[in-house]
Amino acid sequence: METRHSSKQPGWNSHTFCQATIRHSATSSGKPAISHASAHASVHATVDSCGDDILLSDDDSEDNIIFLTETDENDPAKSVISPWKILIADDDSNVHDTTVLALSGVEIHGKPLEFLHAFSAREAQEVAENNPDTSLILLDVVMETVDAGLKLVNILREDLSRKNLRIVLRTGQPGYAKENIMGNYAIDGYATKSKLTRSILISMLNEVLDSGVDSGALPN
Repeated sequence: METRHSSKQPGWNSHTFCQATIRHSATSSGKPAISHASAHASVHATVDSCGDDILLSDDDSEDNIIFLTETDENDPAKSVISPWKILIADDDSNVHDTTVLALSGVEIHGKPLEFLHAFSAREAQEVAENNPDTSLILLDVVMETVDAGLKLVNILREDLSRKNLRIVLRTGQPGYAKENIMGNYAIDGYATKSKLTRSILISMLNEVLDSGVDSGALPN
């Protein structure tokens, strides 16, 4: 079953509602009287406590309070950044857990990470097909068979024409020669699991993921 995680820590948006109250004293005419000094004092107190910009009308006979429009950077619709979708394909659940833990809170080129999971080459192919915007696959070599990951590379590149999808092979078998693998398969990176530290993994992602390309899917 396809599962998802995100490297972006959950954030809670809190809104503080403040009310500016201006007290008026009755005059002989029955109209409220307010001095500019007291009005500005109330406004400044409200700005200090709420952080909102408030403008008062110059006409003392009207108590109009105008709230300035918030800036665009506070607009949630404009602050959403689409994450890098990273598919972890490995038959070892510990590899999934340690990878997510190592990349928790990490951003690559200013974008958070979202993780998809597959525990076999067949499942990884299905997840990749169902998620055409996948940016990168961290692909184990040995899964159902000793070369399941290598076969999947050819399927993704040739059968599914996923030329822009980044593929990084990870193997626990040091017998695979990096030069031969890189020369014979269309992959973007290769690493031995025992030597893949957190810093090396992050450095690899920074190198492999190009901030100018948002999707692993090819245009039709």
